[in-house]
Amino acid sequence: MSTRTTPRSRTDAVRNQRLLVEAATRAFAEHGLAVPISRIVREAGLGKGTIFRCFPTKDHLVAAVVRERFAELAAGAESLLDEEDAGRALHSFMAGAAAVYIGDRGFFESLSLAPRSHPEVREVEQRLITAVEQLVTCAQRQGAVRADVTATDILLLLGGVRQAAAPLHATVPELWRRYLDIVFDGLAPPPPGHRPLAVPAPTREQYEESARGLARPSPAPTDQDREVRP
Repeated sequence: MSTRTTPRSRTDAVRNQRLLVEAATRAFAEHGLAVPISRIVREAGLGKGTIFRCFPTKDHLVAAVVRERFAELAAGAESLLDEEDAGRALHSFMAGAAAVYIGDRGFFESLSLAPRSHPEVREVEQRLITAVEQLVTCAQRQGAVRADVTATDILLLLGGVRQAAAPLHATVPELWRRYLDIVFDGLAPPPPGHRPLAVPAPTREQYEESARGLARPSPAPTDQDREVRP
């Protein structure tokens, strides 16, 4: 017997998917990607079988969450492109992005896992890279950033800010701002006769290839996850 898809069922599917993504976003941000699927379903207030009708695997759910985070970062970068002070605009983007890296444990973990290689995630990440490239170029034209800095440098350095502050985050939650300022000051044009950087910046292609080459899946499902399946 065939099952006909009705407008109401499609609406319910979209609603359920949104509830799951919102619940997963909160859970991953606080606890990381190892959160059991069963907990996400429970927080979304849905039935046990719903999640696998919306997302075939946990990696698909993670990819949906990560895509939204990248889209938010890209929109933030794009909104700063018309700022008169390009150096301040770049700093504002970096501060907003660092706050995401610090506050969203799951997103940071995902940067080295398979969901980042999902085509839809890669598409929106490329949009982010393009926007950051434009921010960097504008800042360089105004003399706020050294000429040999790239968007790839910026995105990788943000991870360094997160890692530097992480050990003391519980006791000094705003410490990341100190390290962000240190990093940003290091982007300023050096004095004449300076020693060039020891290694060239990684290219955009190398950065994007790091996503395509990811093979590690998200944390394996727990017994609780397996129990969720109908």
